[in-house]
Amino acid sequence: MAIQARFRSLTRDLPIPHPWDLSTYLDDVAAYRGRSISMLPIDTALLAGTGCGTGSGLWIAKQDSDVIVYGADTTEWHAEHIIVHEIGHMLLGHGPEQSDPGEPSASTPTVAAIAELLPSISPESIAHVLGRTDYGTLRERDAETFADMVMLHAMRPPRRDSLLHRTFFRDRRR
Repeated sequence: MAIQARFRSLTRDLPIPHPWDLSTYLDDVAAYRGRSISMLPIDTALLAGTGCGTGSGLWIAKQDSDVIVYGADTTEWHAEHIIVHEIGHMLLGHGPEQSDPGEPSASTPTVAAIAELLPSISPESIAHVLGRTDYGTLRERDAETFADMVMLHAMRPPRRDSLLHRTFFRDRRR
């Protein structure tokens, strides 16, 4: 299914709040998935190493909850975009990926730094999460597109239906 169709389907089940409120959206995503989500803002330098995605954020799926790690030293809008990108991974069903031979693995200093911040998560799990290297994979592009679509949708003024539309299509919104 194309990302646009998946986005429409997800927003039917999990509407984007108007006016936009990241906390409300996070609470709704957590309820929808049945898993709590915690945020961990950290120094971007800890994220900017070999094998740490794009250097701006990552999602760590624990056994019964999720952690979103993101750079604390960025603008509020950029931080929200990073967080929604990671939510995109969650909602699009992006689980563990197998690394291709020859792909760089997560660096030991980066794994150690994250393990120190999140002692309840095994270094192996952290190394796996840090295996994302760029936006070259379809999953990364889809998560980035998802984040772009959510942020654009959130900033759009709410649509006001005409009387004609409300009369003939009111039952389709449920």
